[in-house]
Amino acid sequence: MYILLSSLLTICIPYHWGNPWFSTKIQFLNKRNNPKFDTYFFGSSLVYRQIDPTIFDTKIDFKTKSFNLGSPATFNPQNIYLYQNFLDSDLSSDVKYCFLELGEVDLLSDYFLHQERITYWQNIRDLLFVFKSINYNQDLTIRQKLHSYRNYLISYIENKLHLGHFGQQIINKDFYDPRYIGINGYFPLEMDFETTKDLKVKKSLNARRERIINNPELLISKRNTIHKYYEGVYHNYDHVYLMRIMALIDKSKEKGIHLVFIISPWSVNQRLLALSSKIPNENIIDMANPNKFKSIYKTDYSFDITHLNTAGSEEYSKLLAFEFKNIIDHINK
Repeated sequence: MYILLSSLLTICIPYHWGNPWFSTKIQFLNKRNNPKFDTYFFGSSLVYRQIDPTIFDTKIDFKTKSFNLGSPATFNPQNIYLYQNFLDSDLSSDVKYCFLELGEVDLLSDYFLHQERITYWQNIRDLLFVFKSINYNQDLTIRQKLHSYRNYLISYIENKLHLGHFGQQIINKDFYDPRYIGINGYFPLEMDFETTKDLKVKKSLNARRERIINNPELLISKRNTIHKYYEGVYHNYDHVYLMRIMALIDKSKEKGIHLVFIISPWSVNQRLLALSSKIPNENIIDMANPNKFKSIYKTDYSFDITHLNTAGSEEYSKLLAFEFKNIIDHINK
């Protein structure tokens, strides 16, 4: 009886319910009589905190109306899950362009276990995809692979039985906080710091910012490491992941949507670069190259070790729009 009720509940609740940031935005969009947005961004906080749709739109001469659907700690394959469900929803009608952050398949560390924002999306299709992807990863030890299999399997069972679910919605009246909508879905860390009433969040954000101000060498070291990724050639990439990417591109094209994958600043490694080299040029934008995008990597543009501040986000949004415009101009030639 419990299993039956759990299955019925799964059918009734929206696909995005366990991700409060993403869900708040979808609820906002669904309430509008005419969303008017034809471009959407999907990804983690590297999208949510760094891509300003308003800035992006002003730099596109063929006129876009974009919305940021990024949300914190939303990695692949959760991003893929959310995007695929978005494609199947009414919101995807009349959409022209979508951007999806390209990141490695998450190994699901113990830190994220038993959290509903991690378990809510677990399904058999993505479970099999993760298992195949992890199994193919030659850089992982057998122990690391088994540990990831275990964590994903536990999360899948918890989702099927709704173990530990819905508590936060009952306890926390701000679970779906309207602040998450920000400016067309964009919510920079500085805005979060200035508007939050949670003293713990404010203290944490301030500590992250102070760490960079007091230790700028951390950014220099990380930038130098990223430089090295672009100096050599790395051939080991995830073939399973590439097949999933190409399938997403094809499904998007069937819906009349041009899908573009983005490599975010500060978030790249050699395996990701090897994978990106196999994606068609019109479907990939690499924004992580410090040789090409020197301005993004300035210390003055950083909020913490991974995220840009508001000024950096504005610069990044402009550069991203320019790169995208080049892709469309090339296609239209």
